[in-house]
Amino acid sequence: MALAFQLGIPNHQLTLYGTIALVCTCLITVLSWGLSKGNAKVENPNPRRAKVRSYCRERRPTTTEDSEWTSLSELEFYKELYFKFQNLEQFPETIPTGRQTFLLLLSQALKDYVEAPSTSSILSIKHCDEKEVARFLQSHQDEVTRQYHQYISRRQSGGPRELFENRQVAGDYLREIAPLKLVDGAWLGHLNKVTMPFPSRPIVKQTWQVFTEELGNGYLEQHHVKIFEELLQEFEPDLPSPTTKAILHPRYRLGNLKYWRAAAAQLLVSLFPQEFIPEILGFNMHFEAVQLDTMQAAKELPEVHLNPYYFQLHVSIDNSHSGHTAMAMESVLAYIRHLAETEGEIAAEMGWKRVQAGYVLSEWLSRKGNQATNILPQLNGDSNVRLESRVLAIFSSKTQAAHRLHCGSRVKIGDRLLTDWLDPEAFLCEEWQREFIRRFSTCKPWIYPGDSQKSKLVQELRWGGKMYGSFTKSEVETLELWIGSLAHDQIPFYYSFIEPMPRQSTNKKINLVHPVSGENVDPESLLPKGPLGRGTEDLMANFNLPSLLPLWFTQCCLFESFVYAPGRTSDNLGCAVVRFLRAQSGFETDHSIITGKDEFHTAENGGIVEFGLEITRRASLPVPQDLHSLLSCWPSEFATTMLKLASSPIKNFGTLLGMSMAFLELQETVSELSNPSLLCPKSSVRLASLARKQYQCLQVCLQEIPAADGRHVDFHYGYGLAKAEIKKCFTPTE
Repeated sequence: MALAFQLGIPNHQLTLYGTIALVCTCLITVLSWGLSKGNAKVENPNPRRAKVRSYCRERRPTTTEDSEWTSLSELEFYKELYFKFQNLEQFPETIPTGRQTFLLLLSQALKDYVEAPSTSSILSIKHCDEKEVARFLQSHQDEVTRQYHQYISRRQSGGPRELFENRQVAGDYLREIAPLKLVDGAWLGHLNKVTMPFPSRPIVKQTWQVFTEELGNGYLEQHHVKIFEELLQEFEPDLPSPTTKAILHPRYRLGNLKYWRAAAAQLLVSLFPQEFIPEILGFNMHFEAVQLDTMQAAKELPEVHLNPYYFQLHVSIDNSHSGHTAMAMESVLAYIRHLAETEGEIAAEMGWKRVQAGYVLSEWLSRKGNQATNILPQLNGDSNVRLESRVLAIFSSKTQAAHRLHCGSRVKIGDRLLTDWLDPEAFLCEEWQREFIRRFSTCKPWIYPGDSQKSKLVQELRWGGKMYGSFTKSEVETLELWIGSLAHDQIPFYYSFIEPMPRQSTNKKINLVHPVSGENVDPESLLPKGPLGRGTEDLMANFNLPSLLPLWFTQCCLFESFVYAPGRTSDNLGCAVVRFLRAQSGFETDHSIITGKDEFHTAENGGIVEFGLEITRRASLPVPQDLHSLLSCWPSEFATTMLKLASSPIKNFGTLLGMSMAFLELQETVSELSNPSLLCPKSSVRLASLARKQYQCLQVCLQEIPAADGRHVDFHYGYGLAKAEIKKCFTPTE
């Protein structure tokens, strides 16, 4: 009666409802028992559904189901990586996991290929010979076109479609490959950073050009991800952005393990451009080759009344004459030549092995299918993935307490003093932390990878050492575990394949090169204690070079991390940022027809970095090899601040926009005031033109931000901040 009263239901109705419910329950029970008995000897017609039910019933799978459980877990693992590595500023702690995952995938791919040798594999090419590489790639294309010719012959003889039986099958196929296509180009997304070595910049730029062409060169209607999204919307009209977590929801039925793995791998490949540039180039060389299923899809989609343009585009733009296939091969050959000229033939041979490793990874991902790997057991709780994060957290927590305590120490890690590395403000930058741990992990005698007891760091933290008591027992144990995890045998196939390459490819100290003698110069000898260069006081009447040069180069970092996730650039604002970066790098932005290999051989496609290098040469200053060596010569707190802000481009978008606008005024001033001793007349004219193009792109960005959006306030703040700092670049007139 109490229940009936609360529900407002008359007593007799409640009794009736209860009776009906009881009868229905009994009926369902009887039917279920009968069906299960009747089907006891009949194979389940839907084993996939049965597997899902089995997984849901059991908290932990039985022994016979272990492989299926691993497959399901691995799928979720890659989906999580997919989301987090398109939103790195929110999840920087996952970067060590990404590095370890990338190495494990490389190792697994190489292991499979080495254990099943084939004359048709790129591993059969022992040395990087231009003719051999070209012959190998041509052989691959010949095989694909031969298979396509046979396919067309079958179709013309009345054969059925072989990829899409009907429109529904086509839709299922598009859903399967969607995770991969929605990050199209991501394998090159982190490549063109100003922190990359300047001597390799021409190679990096021409490879990054492939990436921007995947992004439609900043034209929305040509953006590859946008084109695929529009095709997929035939089946999913409310499809969310691929950068959001919503895209992972099962309701969209996107993809399977093969394509989630390949998509996550694409996001990982370029994540560490300084360390893995050969692997990136090799991956790019395979991925840009034309594939049979692409050509078949272009043929069959119109037959089921779907737009084939995404696939047609990849058949044409990836051509081996002037398109991405040709550009990818040329980048590899240029890189190996660069290694041979700068580091010797042994380094070039090692570089070729690493290019092969990247190529094999891309090919392996395309062939692997839906089978699970053993990657998850290797990513255990004591792996150096998690240990590296814990080590960084330890050093981060010590920076305030240790601030300036090491100012008397001359200990260097890489090209920086220890006290500089542990600056509290600088250490807040995720990129700074990654660079620190990368350099520190091979900094002998402080760290001997794989041998914590031999490492001086551990010795100094124990009794009798200079740092005894500064780290707790658990912190010292974490450091020991981390050092132990750095041994090469943690990833045996990759490191044994590229031997005798050291674990870090940038272990060698990088100095500056004098523009006249060509000799290396110690950065400490160039700190601005007196004249900057021979006669530069007379030549630089308007500029304070120690203030100008750090800002001039570092300005290129401001938006370079905004575009690494292709899905973030598939709107008007994102496309404007792509065009801005292309102009900043000196690429063509005035028309929508891609230039392909034409950009490779254009002498006048220098950008902001190239103008900065010209300034140093014409001022008779040593030419910096990279941004780090430049900042060692001319330290700049504001340059460090810029790098830190640029590591979170979504959060700081308005501030970065304002700073970029202020730097355009600096570019215009340099182009107008410089005499031939600073920039040649031709460069001055080109710089002014690039500044105007960048300005147009920033104006589009401003227009795309809603009027009441707080980013407008941030814009003015960033503009004022940069403007005040830029004033220091000019010598006061008397």
